[in-house]
Amino acid sequence: MRTIDGLGNWVLIIMAIASLASMIAAFQLDIIVNQELYAYGLQFSDVWAYPYWTAIRVIFAMSWLSLIVTIGFQVYKTMVMRNIESENEEELEVTIRASNTNMKEEKTIKTAIPKK
Repeated sequence: MRTIDGLGNWVLIIMAIASLASMIAAFQLDIIVNQELYAYGLQFSDVWAYPYWTAIRVIFAMSWLSLIVTIGFQVYKTMVMRNIESENEEELEVTIRASNTNMKEEKTIKTAIPKK
C-alpha cells in the first residue's frame, strides 16, 4: 500500500510540474502573439482574438486548478499521516519515588511508546 501511495504522490507532483510548464509555455505564446507577430504585420481581429483569449484562460484555469489540488492533497495527506502516527502511540506514565526516606518527592515522567 505504501508503494501505491508513493507512486500517487509522484504522479501528482509530475502533473503539477507539467501544469507549471504549460503556464510558462502559454506566457511565451502570449508574448509571441502580442509583441512579435504585430511586428510582422498581424492585424487585430475579434475573429481570432476571442478564441485565443478563451484558450489562454482555460490553460491558466486548468493549470492553477491542478496546482491547487496537488498542494491541497499533499497537505491533507500530511495531516492524516500525523493523526495516524499520534493514534498509534500510547503514553506511558512512570512515577519514580526517591529511595531516600528524607526525600518525600515523586517525579512523573511521560513518554510515548509506539504500539505494536
